[in-house]
Amino acid sequence: MSKKKDDNFELQVERLNNIVQKLDEDSTPLEESMKLYEEGIEIVEKCVTYLSEAQKKIQELRKRSDGVFEKLDFHGE
Repeated sequence: MSKKKDDNFELQVERLNNIVQKLDEDSTPLEESMKLYEEGIEIVEKCVTYLSEAQKKIQELRKRSDGVFEKLDFHGE
């Protein structure tokens, strides 16, 4: 994963947190709330896709009883 992608993901999560805070405010007009909600859904979808792709790349390194390390897929045992 490149640093740019990590920053992009972090920025998306930060924006999502800002949206949630704004939606929690009683002073946010309904029209603005609807737009923020739609934007939030789009961000969530992007983040889920990013995390799904990252999960596919993750490998676990495990030490066997004979001292040799082996790579396992994320879901491998």
